[in-house]
Amino acid sequence: MIKTVLDTFIPGDNKLGMPPASAVDFNVYKSKHGIQQTVIGFLSVLTKISKEKFSKDFKKLNETQRISVLAASKLEDIRLFSTFLEHCFRAYYSDKRVLSILKVGSSPPFPEGNVLEEDDWTILIPVYERGSIYREFDED
Repeated sequence: MIKTVLDTFIPGDNKLGMPPASAVDFNVYKSKHGIQQTVIGFLSVLTKISKEKFSKDFKKLNETQRISVLAASKLEDIRLFSTFLEHCFRAYYSDKRVLSILKVGSSPPFPEGNVLEEDDWTILIPVYERGSIYREFDED
């Protein structure tokens, strides 16, 4: 069921060559970040709502019905929905394959990447030359 949920959020795009979210190993991400209870809770809410609204499991719903169930789950528990969605996006957009397709690099920019220009400290000269602009405090 998790793959169906992930693909409903991020279905992928063949024209752009973007894989669906189910192509990312969400189980590894889930274990690494300790969100098992969040995932179980969210899937339970989806199962409950899909059975109440459509008398079917979430996996057996068409796309419109799945989106309707997701919208209802957002109303049911906004925090759980938001937390789960955030983890879906983080898992997807931290995947090296996805990052390489987006051409944003698949590794952190430091320490090897992104050369920073030398700071121009001369812009602070007028501040230094102005001197102190505060009043002295007399302790007496």
